[in-house]
Amino acid sequence: MAVDRFSLGGSQRSFAYRVPKWRIPDVVLLIGIMILSYPVYYQEPFQRQFYLNDLTISHPYAVHQRVDDSMLFVYSFMVPLIVILVVWALLADSRHRWYLLYISLLGLLLSWFTTCLFTNYIKNWIGRLRPDFLDRCQPKPNLPVDTLLTASEACTTENKSLLLDGFRTTPSGHSSESFAGLGYLYLWLSGQLLTEHVQVGVWRTYLAMLPLLGAALVALSRTQDYRHHFVDVLLGSFLGYIIAHFTYRTYFPPISSNVPFKPLLDDSAVTFDIPFDAIPQQDPDEEEAAAPTVPSAV
Repeated sequence: MAVDRFSLGGSQRSFAYRVPKWRIPDVVLLIGIMILSYPVYYQEPFQRQFYLNDLTISHPYAVHQRVDDSMLFVYSFMVPLIVILVVWALLADSRHRWYLLYISLLGLLLSWFTTCLFTNYIKNWIGRLRPDFLDRCQPKPNLPVDTLLTASEACTTENKSLLLDGFRTTPSGHSSESFAGLGYLYLWLSGQLLTEHVQVGVWRTYLAMLPLLGAALVALSRTQDYRHHFVDVLLGSFLGYIIAHFTYRTYFPPISSNVPFKPLLDDSAVTFDIPFDAIPQQDPDEEEAAAPTVPSAV
């Protein structure tokens, strides 16, 4: 007997399948991702060999970062959360007010935590060295510079956690998390502000794009602190934005749709339509008079 495609063997009488608009399976998935993120974050990374004369890992270790981990959380998660709450309070229609907030925050949480999980897992799997690795390592004197060495053979530092973190450069977590949160915010603002509507000003698009600028600045700061190579930043930014876009489109229509601010499974009567008589029209006689005259050939 074939398994039902919709329920995949689950009970169709359950609340999750009777009322799919509340996305209960996605909430369960989110909780699982949040729980799994903790052991993945602290997993010991793969330790690659290195040369002591490798200039790409010879930069100084920055004690004070331009954007540390606590500020990253503020910029990549708290800022999108606060902006969503403010815009929602100002623009949300009362007929779907709470459902819009629920879906908007579910999307933000799923985008951000999924990106964190993927980024940390890939970091530990790749085990590439950070630009400041040798400063973390504090190599023993008189070691051969043109021979591949391991950390256990070359390093003298007693700060093991700092050393192990030196193997977690690809992809950049600051970059991926910034674009996961702020990239999601860009898409969400574009939908709520109707940036693709032909009758609104381009200033709305610029306003919606500000989160992307912020994410780019956070990502580039990692190269200024010598925490990441440029390729780490590019890969992290790409990963974060792809997950943000996928998550947003799971819950909302394209930003170019007729009602881009309304969640896909929203069953309320909320819609958006400008009456034709509200659109400024030009009189045909005035339009003909305004048209430039082309001199006829003699």
